[in-house]
Amino acid sequence: MQALKYFLISLRPKQWVKNVFIFAPMIFSLHMFQAAYIWRSLLAFLLFGLVSGCMYVFNDILDREKDRLHPVKKDRPIASGRLGVRIALVAALVLLAGMLLLIARFSHEFFLITVFYVAMNVLYSLFLKSVVIIDIMVIALGFVLRVMIGGAVNTIVLYPWILISTFLLAIFLALIKRRQELLKIQELHPEQVTRKTLQSYTLGLLDQMISIATATTLISYIMYVLSSDVQQKFHTDKLYYTVPFVIFGIFRYLFLSYSKGEGESPSDIIYSDLPFTLNLLLWVATFILLVTR
Repeated sequence: MQALKYFLISLRPKQWVKNVFIFAPMIFSLHMFQAAYIWRSLLAFLLFGLVSGCMYVFNDILDREKDRLHPVKKDRPIASGRLGVRIALVAALVLLAGMLLLIARFSHEFFLITVFYVAMNVLYSLFLKSVVIIDIMVIALGFVLRVMIGGAVNTIVLYPWILISTFLLAIFLALIKRRQELLKIQELHPEQVTRKTLQSYTLGLLDQMISIATATTLISYIMYVLSSDVQQKFHTDKLYYTVPFVIFGIFRYLFLSYSKGEGESPSDIIYSDLPFTLNLLLWVATFILLVTR
């Protein structure tokens, strides 16, 4: 039972909040009140959550020696030795195989996207996370794949601007994460730095990249809500009313990162910062109100 407990912890269910991007196509296609769409999105959320959890386990196995030198990561079940490597690996492989079989029966396109996601994350864990800039782009692509899964399971056509906006937003979040990690490692001894690619970044470079990502994310979202195709689909030209919520959300995130030292974990901000969470809910509510009135 202890092994099962630590295996479930290693799946990092708290991080599954990232998979809410799967619901985006359902919401933005006005199917969020239809039971069939909700059911398929929830099932995809659960299945993909377990798949992504297996990727966390694989990553923890590969990084266990480095994690043992880190002041925080050393307490992870695999790094601390509370969960054996063999047990973790076998359990993750069995779970992953089971999830892929279920996904294949659920949706062929969902299966292909998931296989690509797994392959990409294996390569990321092995060496891509050590390649400057590519490491950030791989993380961002993972969010785009989540949106594509939401479209695949519900047979929803995705507009290019929503995929571009998702990619740029994920780039923004990944850059903030790298910046906060870089600040943190300045307090560590060189042997405690488990993400060596951080040594190739500088605060100045990351700040410039964050500025670019902030601007392009806002522009891409504005282009999305002003797109004639989107306006025709939703039968409204008032979607620009949602832009202030997006601006506040991004600026609030920057404030929390630069002034409060947060931002290393987006899920922590969603769970803990009330203004950010309320703004997110208001954005969704406003969007739904505009397209359903």
